[in-house]
Amino acid sequence: MNKAHKALPNHFRAAPLAAAVVAALGLLSSGTLHAADTPTIAELQAEIARLKQALAAKDGTIVPAPQPEPVAVSTPVEEEPQALGAVTVRAKRKIELLKDVPLSVSVVSGAELDRELAQDLSAITKRGAGIQFNQNNTRGASLSIRGLGKRSFTETQDPSVGMVVDGVSYGLSQLANFDFYDIDSVDVTRGPQGTLGGKGASSGVVSINTKRPSFYPSADYQITYGQRDTLIAKANLGGPIIEDLLAWRSSFLVDRSRGYYVNNFDSNYSLYNKNRVSGRTQFLFTPSADFNARVSFDLEPHAPQVQNGLTFYKNQPDRFADGSLTDPSGTTARAKLAGYTAATGAFTPGRAWFAGRDFNGSPYTYDKNYIGDNNLNFNENQGQTVHNKGGQIDLTWNLANHTLSSITATRKYTFDAHNDEGTPFDINRNGGGGVDYQQFSQELKLKSKPGGSFDYVAGLFYLKTEDDIAAKTGWGSDAGAWFATTAQYNTLDRLAGANRGAGLALLKDTLDDAITKGDTIVNTKSTAVYGNATWRATDTISLNGGLRLTHENRTTTDVKLLTANGAGAALNPVAVRGVSLGGFNSTSTGALAAGNSAAQAALADAVASRYFGAASYAALTTAQQAQVAAAKALRAGQIGQLIGGITSHYDDNLVTATLGPSYRFSDNITGYTSWQYGEKSGSALNVNGLSANVRPEKTNAFEVGLKSSLLNNTLILNADLFQMNIRDYQSTVRVVDDFTTQTNIANGQANPTAYVTAQGNVPKVRARGLELDAVYSGIQNLSIRVAGAYTDARYISFPLAAKPDEQAYLTAPYVDQSGLTLPGVAKWTGNVGAEYRIPVWANKQFHASFNTAFTSRYNNTDTLSDYGYVPGNAITDIAIGLTTKAGFDVSLIVKNATDNRKHEPAWTSYAPNPYPRWFGLSFSGKL
Repeated sequence: MNKAHKALPNHFRAAPLAAAVVAALGLLSSGTLHAADTPTIAELQAEIARLKQALAAKDGTIVPAPQPEPVAVSTPVEEEPQALGAVTVRAKRKIELLKDVPLSVSVVSGAELDRELAQDLSAITKRGAGIQFNQNNTRGASLSIRGLGKRSFTETQDPSVGMVVDGVSYGLSQLANFDFYDIDSVDVTRGPQGTLGGKGASSGVVSINTKRPSFYPSADYQITYGQRDTLIAKANLGGPIIEDLLAWRSSFLVDRSRGYYVNNFDSNYSLYNKNRVSGRTQFLFTPSADFNARVSFDLEPHAPQVQNGLTFYKNQPDRFADGSLTDPSGTTARAKLAGYTAATGAFTPGRAWFAGRDFNGSPYTYDKNYIGDNNLNFNENQGQTVHNKGGQIDLTWNLANHTLSSITATRKYTFDAHNDEGTPFDINRNGGGGVDYQQFSQELKLKSKPGGSFDYVAGLFYLKTEDDIAAKTGWGSDAGAWFATTAQYNTLDRLAGANRGAGLALLKDTLDDAITKGDTIVNTKSTAVYGNATWRATDTISLNGGLRLTHENRTTTDVKLLTANGAGAALNPVAVRGVSLGGFNSTSTGALAAGNSAAQAALADAVASRYFGAASYAALTTAQQAQVAAAKALRAGQIGQLIGGITSHYDDNLVTATLGPSYRFSDNITGYTSWQYGEKSGSALNVNGLSANVRPEKTNAFEVGLKSSLLNNTLILNADLFQMNIRDYQSTVRVVDDFTTQTNIANGQANPTAYVTAQGNVPKVRARGLELDAVYSGIQNLSIRVAGAYTDARYISFPLAAKPDEQAYLTAPYVDQSGLTLPGVAKWTGNVGAEYRIPVWANKQFHASFNTAFTSRYNNTDTLSDYGYVPGNAITDIAIGLTTKAGFDVSLIVKNATDNRKHEPAWTSYAPNPYPRWFGLSFSGKL
């Protein structure tokens, strides 16, 4: 056997070229390939080139080493066919024709994402309709499909929209809130999922599929320079290590840039900067034609990015919806810094503590430095440091009539925030949250080989997660003066008279250097057995059905303690909810109460001596005791409720099911209906120090759709109508905080009701609408993609919704929002993308492309406040470039070309689009 022939993979040896080509095309169309070993078009071309070389060598002809087939300048340079008659869909866990999948599915190719540098979830979701990325920082962002799934910071609850990367289900969507690179395709499947494997999801699944190792050597790169010191560098390379036995592929990404918005107090920090370095290496082991193994590991080292604090403040409205005053007691930032009070409608002196303070050589004022565009001045926000890594082993056995596969994976993710309140004053120190998360998953799957009238898949799935969520608050020397109520500040400063010096000392010491820290420990074990089958009753009629049984076991433990007393230890309460703090007992007026121990009495005497020079606490005047009372109340209010330790348990069995017939009207048109039922796990949850478990969410989804390939396969047109009825919809809700409310009542606040944001259940929600995907390639050198969705998602029953800010005057703690549209849901979403390629001089090819994503008006606040509407808007990305015959490309890329900055207004603040217009120059090629 000659050397060229020997270099072929075992299962291709001695195969005639024509048979191999037909077999390769047959595999691509009939569905016998699997997601774990799916070749790209380029890889199939490479195999054909190798076969040509082998056959020529067998005949004694000398041929050069195999190279990619050259592309004539008159032909568009693409990584996939122009007509999408055989689009691959991995959301069904096997390659099928898109028109044969009885679900609403959208597919975006990696080439389409690369052309405009779309490399994170925010950019990816702008290439599809009915899916939305809810912007926040790396920890808090979430995905919605059909208006369902928006949530705030929580790790105790499963995401409604599942994330799957290379076949591995993520227990938290945060694990995917990073840059993606070396992408083969992205699939978005809508509706309850789980009967085909992985982790179940109640609203849909986003699957990211990266490129796999190959025995054909390859190397490509891309370097981009752009505005705001942007440097994006990518490289992918790989090939055989041991011919026919071991191959490898490595991918790297560096993404660094300054953010558009700069901290005026310290220009070293810009907001929404990028500081990401990532790498992934894979090995493919193929000892025989019937077995292969893939090992992959990836790493993103610890690096800080400033993604909190991008908040521009505005004046709080003077009056509520009923005309009553919003700030009669003067506790807003405007009252503290500028002195304006709604009660008088006039400017009066602000708090002297903050007056005349200079930063960067000029006095800090409310109007000049606190409110308005680009007024970002903070001294503590050092960014959010994130870290992400993982590894997996994929094993595949080709049996006589089945394929058996195993995916074993582990991931680790950390997040640590260092936040600020938005001023250069020493108020908040080292505040924010932290996450230390890790998961282990194992999946075994048995699939029948297609070709008969009955196809099926069955499997076992196991997921274990461990999560430690920290919430920390630290205070500085200005915190007391900032957080004091007007009455407390008056007692300690404005009306202190001869005792003003002692009052100012108390204001400083009350909170200075104190720290509270809460820890939430969440442990989850999820086990499932699932199966899905398709019966092809005739050549035109098919019936698909599936069932999944899941057992969930969850435990959540909460602890919150005062971990550092700081300068005001002597002003501690005696205890908070059973957590002893060692303070002395006094009345609301500051007089000593009965029952103090000798140690407590001594502590009170020490306070009298330190701040007033008195021999004992009993020697203090009534005014001096009132100052101590104000300081103690201020400290207790900020410490809030402490939790010595409380644990909740959740244990349940859940069901997911699907059933749907489809009818092939012709080779080019297929209609289908489907019913999908999903139960999303409840969660073990503690709220306000009490067990408050979240009930499981139950979804019935109905869908009718039509999929077509028209105009000689140059037009792919898919459309569907859907309705999803959800009971006990899991959402961010507001719960009345009784502890803080009682504290506010004691402090005399006009609107004392306080809320805490938590996860909870909404009785009934409904989402319905229309979705459309279309691709047209009937015009030479031009391809067009269009997607659109109309979504009507609303609360059917939500009688206990939190009051919006403008209705805080209401005495009832809740309002009825039944019938209102869900937060974050735009009725109309869509995108249009197109690419044009044409040959030009000297074997060059000119190309231009764009993608425009449109979103209609929607309300982004959890309370559906009238102040929370985001206007309808569109964002357009553009790429223009020139490609050589050898594959070298230079492109000008413009992101957000219209400089759209609309984003998230609110009651007293607004957040602009974190990514204003940007342009850069990109160079890419193959080695």
